[in-house]
Amino acid sequence: MPTKLLADAKQPEQVLTGTEFNLVISATPVNVTGVPRMATTINGLMPGPILHWREGDTVTLHVTNQLKETTSIHWHGLILPYQMDGAPGISFKGIAPGETFTYQFNVNQSGTYWYHSHSGMQEQTGLYGAIVITPRQETQPSERDYVIQLSDWTDEDPLSIFAKLKTQSDYYNFNQPTVVDFLHDVAKHGFRSAIDQRKMWNEMRMSMTDLADISAYTYKYLINGCSTAKPWLGLFKPGERVRLRFINSAAQTFF
Repeated sequence: MPTKLLADAKQPEQVLTGTEFNLVISATPVNVTGVPRMATTINGLMPGPILHWREGDTVTLHVTNQLKETTSIHWHGLILPYQMDGAPGISFKGIAPGETFTYQFNVNQSGTYWYHSHSGMQEQTGLYGAIVITPRQETQPSERDYVIQLSDWTDEDPLSIFAKLKTQSDYYNFNQPTVVDFLHDVAKHGFRSAIDQRKMWNEMRMSMTDLADISAYTYKYLINGCSTAKPWLGLFKPGERVRLRFINSAAQTFF
C-alpha cells in the first residue's frame, strides 16, 4: 500500500469514495526537511485525501474551516456551476473561520484531476489533493492504480518568498552568466552578436538562466508529500498492469 510522510511518520494515504464527503481544513505540524513546520492540511493530511468519484454521480462535499483565516477549495479542471468553482471574490466569498461550506455538483467527466486552495498562499503550504473519477465504462482496467502527486515545499514563509521576488526577481537563481560565458559566446557567434544578446536580456530585465522563479535553494520536491529522505513507495507484482496518474500540484515548479 502506498504511504506518505506526515509529521515525520509514515501512514496510509486516505482514499475517500462515495458521493458525500466531510473535509476539514486545519493547521497541522509536519516535518518535511527535518525542521518542524505547520502545514495547511485536509483531514490532517498533506496532500489531502484522494477523492474517488464516479462519472454521472452527484457529489456533496462539506468543507469545514478550522483555520484562523478564510479558506477555499477549487476543483481544478472540473466542469461545474460557477457557484461551486471555489474561487473567492469570483464565484463565492470564501469559507470564513469556523464555517462550513457545502459544495454540490454533478460529475460530468472522468479521469485524473486535483483540488487546491484559492486563498492566500495555502496551496503552497499543503492544501491540495487528488481526484480520481472512474468512467461509466472502464475500457482499460489495471491491477494497480496509483496517484503520483508532485509538489514543492518550502520551510520559508511563502509571503516572505513573494516579497523577495518582488524586490529581486532572480533572488533564488544562482546560475548567472559569467565573463567566461560571454567570451565563449564571442568565440562562437562574434562580438556584436554576443553584445546584442546580452542587451536583449537586459532590456527585458531577465536572465537567460531564469528557468524558474524559485530554485532548490529553498524548495524540496515531494511525491505524494514525501521527500527523498523517506520516499513514497508504490507496490506491484511482476506482470501486473499499473496505472500511474501524474499530477503537478506545485506552486511554482515545472515538472
